[in-house]
Amino acid sequence: MGFDCPDATGCGNLFPGFYYQLMGNVDLEGNRYLGAAKSLMKSFSTPSGRGPMIGGSISKVGDTVEIENTLGDFAGILGRQLVTIGNRATAALYRYTPHVFNGNYNFWRFFTAWFRYPNGTVITSPADGLAYIIQNGERQRVLPFVATVRNLNLTNAIAVSPTELENYPLGSIYGPPDSTIISLNDTLFVFMNGVRHPVSSFVLTQRKLDPTKKLPISTEDATIFTVGSQLTPTDGTVLRGQQDTTAYLVSDGVLKKYSEFTFTQHKAAKLLQTIPDSEIAIYPKQGFVAPLDGTLIQNHAKTNTYLMNKERRLPLTPELMKNLGFRTKDVVTLTTDEEIASIPIGPPATPKENTYFTYGGAHELFLFKDGAKHPISPFVAKQRFITPDFTFEASIASSWPEGIAIPPKNGTLIKSDKATTVYIVTAGQLRPITGEVFKNLKLSFKNVNTMPDADLQTLAKGGFATPAENTYFTTSKNFYVYRKGVKQLITPFVAKQRGMTPDFSFTSEAASDWADGTPIPPREGTLLQGDGTSTVYIVEKTILRSLTDTAFKRRGFNRKNIKVIPVAELNLFPRGTAIVK
Repeated sequence: MGFDCPDATGCGNLFPGFYYQLMGNVDLEGNRYLGAAKSLMKSFSTPSGRGPMIGGSISKVGDTVEIENTLGDFAGILGRQLVTIGNRATAALYRYTPHVFNGNYNFWRFFTAWFRYPNGTVITSPADGLAYIIQNGERQRVLPFVATVRNLNLTNAIAVSPTELENYPLGSIYGPPDSTIISLNDTLFVFMNGVRHPVSSFVLTQRKLDPTKKLPISTEDATIFTVGSQLTPTDGTVLRGQQDTTAYLVSDGVLKKYSEFTFTQHKAAKLLQTIPDSEIAIYPKQGFVAPLDGTLIQNHAKTNTYLMNKERRLPLTPELMKNLGFRTKDVVTLTTDEEIASIPIGPPATPKENTYFTYGGAHELFLFKDGAKHPISPFVAKQRFITPDFTFEASIASSWPEGIAIPPKNGTLIKSDKATTVYIVTAGQLRPITGEVFKNLKLSFKNVNTMPDADLQTLAKGGFATPAENTYFTTSKNFYVYRKGVKQLITPFVAKQRGMTPDFSFTSEAASDWADGTPIPPREGTLLQGDGTSTVYIVEKTILRSLTDTAFKRRGFNRKNIKVIPVAELNLFPRGTAIVK
């Protein structure tokens, strides 16, 4: 593609191969460079275009610039030619290849050779005189009136042979611009995506179109176009006929009927518009307008009660109504079963947040919280003094989402009746305790509670329990101190320098669950050097900072005070900025 291949020098090495030529690349320092496609798009997208650099300035649409030919002047071709940049595409093309004859002329020559006619080209067949426009590899017939409203000059159409014409598959007829209005047999139509849709004057006016501005068209021409569906008023329009007093709401292209209750509840009277009954009759109708969210409704026989939510009716039961604080007198009886049947039914309503309940006659206890029912074991219920406030019907409660079980209180020691592992409840999770950690925490087995394995398995589990604060311990590999929720590594040098020794030995498996902190640093002011290296560091505010020779001397340090430790150990400590003076 010749990107980054200037005339005066050879090609650069940042854009090797098709992908990098097209999409760009990143250099060794992380700088991003555009490729051919992105560079062209940037030039095209720049307001007024981004043309070639001329005299140190970027040219733009409307400029006339003098551009040279790389081959110089020859056989009727000038060495330099004037080019007027007519649009942003031209600006982008000349910025990419700032040459005329053997640059952009070649582009045009290859493009027309490979693709022949680009989108928007108007061609005509000498055989019948019909005009077509090329769109995405197809030819679409252009009627004279369409050419007029789209400002297409048919006199400049390119005449093509029948064979060349047949190379382009015949597509749909090329329509006038969207919102073009025509009249046929006293019926108004408006064009959308090349399809003529029947439309009333009311709808045209509502869409801010002028019904009087009809385009003259012959019946022969009009009938060539596909007829679409009748255009309805915009969604949210409230309508009624002149004689028929039934009110409707336009929603998703259909008319939904208002009942007397919903018309009042939605305060639709202030939005009501009257149109001819004949126009009301042509629009598709489906269902009823739903009551507002939070409305309690029941069928005419008063056998079923529902709560409206997002235009769905959620089944309610007497106990659930009591829980939610609803009163029977607040329930609205809809006029017809047809109205209530038109409202989609949803899942059963759910109780108030933090409701303790049982359901279906079972003794299982639950808490409804965060949109789910959480089981509560007998042990937890007794420990937390929880009793149910409601007993719901199994038909609805069984459909509520399942949540995780409510855990015992934090700090509770518990085990299964079928296993020996002891857990401690921490932040609502059961965390297994190893024997050494049990001892470290000074816990007593007499405080361990036993619960049925089936109940224990429903509880959320976490990683191994952590030791007490400021516990010094070893694992099979390392020495640590546990502080503020993390384990901090203590290297051999630091342990010796600070006189630290372990009090416990924990398993690597347990310790791997505990978060890692930064290693414990050497004492403040310690001079360190890695074995086999020359850089000297000083510990300042727990951070290692390297010292230049100048800084070392100016601070009066003595090399006999430098502690040499393994490089691997030195590299464990965090580094700060170097001290140079």
